[in-house]
Amino acid sequence: MTTGKDKGYLVSELGKAFLKTSAFRIGDFETSKGTKTPYYIDLSRVSSFPNVFSLVLECVEHELSEISSVDVICGIPLTGLVIGAALAGKLSKPLVHAPLGQDRKIVGMISSGANVVVLDDVSETGKTMEHAILASRANGGVVTDALTLVDRGEGAKEDLQKLNVSLHSFTTVHELGRKLRDNMALSEEEESILENVEA
Repeated sequence: MTTGKDKGYLVSELGKAFLKTSAFRIGDFETSKGTKTPYYIDLSRVSSFPNVFSLVLECVEHELSEISSVDVICGIPLTGLVIGAALAGKLSKPLVHAPLGQDRKIVGMISSGANVVVLDDVSETGKTMEHAILASRANGGVVTDALTLVDRGEGAKEDLQKLNVSLHSFTTVHELGRKLRDNMALSEEEESILENVEA
């Protein structure tokens, strides 16, 4: 299931692809929770760029190969579900999702005792992942692992540990920033902004 490419290379290519498609922007933004952030990650349009989407799938599959048992993929709407659907089809795994705002509901079928991996594109606080974990468990799934393409480092890992779930992230926003700096893909001002975030 591994892709065979070096992870550092994949992270570097992912960062460059995100910049080209405006999926990763540096500036003055507000998160969905109303807090200020100096960078913005929005992967909702990556599926419109086939080469970038293929790279995203390769990166997620690379990280998924570190999880010992995967029976079902639970994608988090919207982008996590899009990525999950493509990955589930490629790997011949069942796909389910937990609609937000519908307590303990799962769309799709989970066999009792199946190992479910919850998948999202970007992890922040972990609340949407927590919703999917609890819904999967309520419908007979066993959830010990969750997977995200990019972790913002805003508490998701710690939040999920309270549910006895390990969060696997292909990369972090800080690692992306370092790779982009190394590749001289950022302006001096953008580098300074990211350095202040990492400090």
